[in-house]
Amino acid sequence: MKKILLLLLGAIIAGISFNLILIPGDIAPGGVSGIAVIINMLTKGLIPVGTLTAILNIPLFIAGYKVLGKSFIFRSFVGTILFSIMIDVLSVINWIGISDKIGLTTDGVVNDFILSSIWGGVLYGMGLGLIFRAGFTTGGTDIAARLLQRKFSWLSLGQLLLAMDILILTLVAITYEKPVFALYAGITIFLTSKLIDVVEAGLHYAKEVYVMTNKAEDIAKDVMTELDRGTTKMAGTGMYTGAHIDILICVIYNRQLTALRRIIDRHDPDAFIIIKDVREVEGLYSDL
Repeated sequence: MKKILLLLLGAIIAGISFNLILIPGDIAPGGVSGIAVIINMLTKGLIPVGTLTAILNIPLFIAGYKVLGKSFIFRSFVGTILFSIMIDVLSVINWIGISDKIGLTTDGVVNDFILSSIWGGVLYGMGLGLIFRAGFTTGGTDIAARLLQRKFSWLSLGQLLLAMDILILTLVAITYEKPVFALYAGITIFLTSKLIDVVEAGLHYAKEVYVMTNKAEDIAKDVMTELDRGTTKMAGTGMYTGAHIDILICVIYNRQLTALRRIIDRHDPDAFIIIKDVREVEGLYSDL
């Protein structure tokens, strides 16, 4: 039920972003849905964007069915259909002129392309992030990239997706006959990808900290009592000096980093520290 609710909420937010900002602003957000926006503009709205998105995905579903597996294609199909339906259903936003009422457009003409590019990307990324977090996808270039990767194995999935987005930006520049529209679309695509990462991973960002010190016991004791975090001690050897040194590993909330630094400085100001971003922690002893 939780996954279904996330999928539904994500599709609604994505649909709002399209009808409130992206479609009125003729901003192509990348992927198959971006191509759908371009075709919709060229045909003067003859075929709704959501319907076009679903139609354009059909060949990809067929091509990927045997290669990528039934489960992946099923999740992509369900996500794409609901996503497409919400884009068309929420076109009521355009009919009643909400974009005009809140000042994004005047008589359907965008007032501020930069603002629209930014918030269009933010809302669209939030919607897709929730869909992905629910375990579904919206098909499109994700399927195409996975299929192409089998032919061009030396390219990563991210590189292939980037190449497709560059191709779409080129189509935007050609279609609108103004390269600046491709730049606006580029802002949307960039922000969409960033928001997908943030929403899909969740907001509980943490830090993984490695502390190389000769005061491991003292530091670990204060970390466990003052920060209520567990630590793990490993034995290490400095390859330059050949000296033994203890390595403490702990995962803490971002807000606890300053307090951890104070604890380390209190016991060993010369400790060597490595700090890494952590997006997800799982396990018996984790409450992050």
